[in-house]
Amino acid sequence: MSNLSQSFMASIARTLNSAQVACVLWGHPLLNVHGVPSIIGSIDFVIPDDRLQTGIKALAQIKRLTPCLRGNLCPSHPQERYTPPPAFHMHVDASEVTIGLYLQSETLWFLPPLDDSLSSPQKLELPSYFVLASDQTVLPPWRPGRGSGVFKSGEYPVVVPRSFILLEAFLRLYARDSAKRIGSFGLPMIGYMEQYVDDDGFLDVTQLVEPLKTFYEELKEGKKPVRQWTTELKEALGIPEEEPEDYRTW
Repeated sequence: MSNLSQSFMASIARTLNSAQVACVLWGHPLLNVHGVPSIIGSIDFVIPDDRLQTGIKALAQIKRLTPCLRGNLCPSHPQERYTPPPAFHMHVDASEVTIGLYLQSETLWFLPPLDDSLSSPQKLELPSYFVLASDQTVLPPWRPGRGSGVFKSGEYPVVVPRSFILLEAFLRLYARDSAKRIGSFGLPMIGYMEQYVDDDGFLDVTQLVEPLKTFYEELKEGKKPVRQWTTELKEALGIPEEEPEDYRTW
């Protein structure tokens, strides 16, 4: 769909950056960039918490985007999702396709704050944990049975987390939300990173911080029951154990 083209994603990043809102690609489009085959129903970006209102105003200037009028009937509403919801979203041409804004405190909180310098990525030497979506030296090319891979050169520069940072995010998100309904997505995402990124040689596990590196390798070995592994991961990260949500109440 043209709605979900790399050019359209880049245009959203340009709009946010023009309003001095630093943004980092997130969600299923980011999985595709890293070579994970994933159906894209939304284009998501992580932005600084204190720039949310500015980001909302910037998106409102895009003619193809319309406000969500469906309330809790919208598939992007928290009660309808099995994945963490965005802080704000709009619809593309009143369709099911959405543009979502996620807060850094809910997604990439373990990284330094996204600062204003990232709103001019074409002029910036990126931190070591980010890369441009068009960087062919780091990201995989398009391959059959994989995601879209690296952006074509010539597009407006879009910032993406490197693969080891994306894996770290999924490990931390799973540990944080494993007792919740929205935490159910975390373990499959870690598995996709192993199958499509690590196994294909596009993930440098040595760059993963401890204790996450050890826990990722333990999960790959499969020698521990997942419940035990999850409990030990939460303990290592200082996350208190919670009673699982009763999914029957949803």
